[in-house]
Amino acid sequence: MSSMLERAEAHGLPVHTFDLEHDERLGVDPFAVWDEATKVGGLFYSPANRGFLVAADFDTVRHVLQDHRVWSNLPSTIVYTKEQVDLDVPPLTMDPPDHTRYRRALAPLFSPKAVAHLEPRIREISHELVDAILAKGTCDFTKDFAARLPALFFLEWLGLGTDDVDRMFHLAERATFEFPTQQERDDIEARIDAIVRGAIRDRRDDPRDDLASAFVQMRAEGQQIPEDIVVGMAKLAFIAGQETTSTQLGYILWHLARNPEDRRLLVDDPSRIPDAVEELMRFYNTGGSSGRVAKEDGELNGFPVKAGDRIFIARCGADRKLAPQVQLTRGGVPHSAFGLGIHRCIGSHVARIEMRIGLEVWHERIPDYRVPDEFVASHRYGSFMQQLLSLPLELEPAAR
Repeated sequence: MSSMLERAEAHGLPVHTFDLEHDERLGVDPFAVWDEATKVGGLFYSPANRGFLVAADFDTVRHVLQDHRVWSNLPSTIVYTKEQVDLDVPPLTMDPPDHTRYRRALAPLFSPKAVAHLEPRIREISHELVDAILAKGTCDFTKDFAARLPALFFLEWLGLGTDDVDRMFHLAERATFEFPTQQERDDIEARIDAIVRGAIRDRRDDPRDDLASAFVQMRAEGQQIPEDIVVGMAKLAFIAGQETTSTQLGYILWHLARNPEDRRLLVDDPSRIPDAVEELMRFYNTGGSSGRVAKEDGELNGFPVKAGDRIFIARCGADRKLAPQVQLTRGGVPHSAFGLGIHRCIGSHVARIEMRIGLEVWHERIPDYRVPDEFVASHRYGSFMQQLLSLPLELEPAAR
C-alpha cells in the first residue's frame, strides 16, 4: 500500500509542513499560521508528526465535517506526537448510530427555549464580576472576566457549586491545553471523573433543578442511559462549558480593545452585539480546528482517501479566508466556530447568551478601555483550541 505522502505526490496534492506541536509562531501570532495554511491550498499534506492531511478552505472543511460516513470523530491524536488528554466525552467522541441516539437525548436540554431562563443569572454574574473589577481598579480580562463568567455560571448550572471554582477551571484548562505524560493524563481524567461522577450519583437519589439531574433523568430511545455515558456527557459539559466561551470572549475583547471604532459601535447601539459576536467568532475562531480519522476508503477533492488516514480541519483559517477583514455590521458570512455537521456544538445557544450578555454588561459599565502600550500578546494552542493568555486593560468606567 502506498504511503499518504506518495499518494499526495502522485495526485499533485501540495506538500507543506504544518506542525502545530513545534511552530513557535502559535505563541506569538497564531492567526498568521492559520492564514498561511489557507494559501497552500484547500487540501494539502503535512509530513509533520506521522503525516496527515489538512483541510484549509471552507468548502473542504464543511465537506469533511459533514461526511460522517468516511470520517470518524472517535478519540484520536491527529497532529501530535506527545500524549494528549483525550477524554472520551460522548456524544462528541461517538459515531452514528450511537452518536445519533445520545445526541437526540441531549438536544432538548440545550434548545433555545430550554436555556432562555438562564439569562437573568448570567447577567447577575456578569454584574458581580464587573463590580469586583471596578473595586479593584485593575483588570486582566482573560482571568477576571472571560474565565470566571462561564466557569461560575456553568459549574452552578451543572450542579457542582462554585466554592472551588479556581481548581475546577484549572482542571478544565489542563484537559484542554496540556500535553501530559500518561500518568499525568490519567490523573487529570481521574480528578474530573470523580467530580462529575459524584454529582451524577448524588442526583440519582436527590434530584435537583440542575443539569446533572437532567442528565440522570434522560432517556435514549426510552431506555436508561448507562452511567459511564452520562458521566462522559457531564465531563464534556465540565470542560467545554468552561473553556470554549472563555477563550472566545478573550479574543473578542482583544479585538475591541484595539479597535475603538468597533467598540464605540457596540456601546452606542448594543443591539449590534449579537451580529458582532458572530463576526468576531468567525475571525478569531478559538476552537477553530478539529481532527478526523478515515474509517473507510473514500475521496476528497479528487484525492483517494484510505481507511486510517488522518486529517486536521483548519476551521479558523477557512473561516478567515471567507472575509479577510472584520466588519461588525456585515452579517451573513458563515463560520464554523461551533462546528458543522452532526458534531456541531450542542451548547452553542448557551455560549451565545453568555457572550452577548457578558458584552452588554461590560460595555454598559465600562464603555472605554484600552490595552496598555507595552502589552505584547501571548497565546497558546492545545487540544484543537487556542487561548489568549492575558489581556490587561486600562479602564474608564461609565459615570454614575
